[in-house]
Amino acid sequence: MASLKGKINPAYKHGFDVRGKRPTIYYKWQRMIARCHHPSQKDYAAYGAQGVTVCDRWRFGEDGLSGFECWVLDMGPPPFKGASIDRLDGSKGYIPGNCRWASSTEQANNRRSNRLVTANGQTLTIAQWSRITGVGPKTIRYRLEQGAPPEEALFRRPDRGAKLSTKRRTKP
Repeated sequence: MASLKGKINPAYKHGFDVRGKRPTIYYKWQRMIARCHHPSQKDYAAYGAQGVTVCDRWRFGEDGLSGFECWVLDMGPPPFKGASIDRLDGSKGYIPGNCRWASSTEQANNRRSNRLVTANGQTLTIAQWSRITGVGPKTIRYRLEQGAPPEEALFRRPDRGAKLSTKRRTKP
């Protein structure tokens, strides 16, 4: 626990506090457990109800350490402000080797709902391709839905000034 700022306080079960307050990292750990193991939590439906769990080492601890202490030892402190816990494989739970500290952008790219597109031997999300190519994500999605091959959907520059269909819809 020496790598984290703070002092040992036996009043807390995990024995760690900063100026009399629990640190932000403690709440990240606490929320991880709540969303996986407490049905009354708002995010339980997306985690615990789907079978996502937190390993016993991180929940209950081992070898005289609390679950929080084991989690901090395994994960280390957050490497930057705003880092959050991310599962590398969304089909597995919160276990050592399947978790990392991630930015909100990294987490957004690791969602189940993302559409992955493979082009030039590289598989990325539509948002990632958009940042690389400069073509808007809505444009890429539309082109793919219209049946364009991935390379055309991703790399063809938008037709600036091209008019959309001039046919007017008539009410039936």
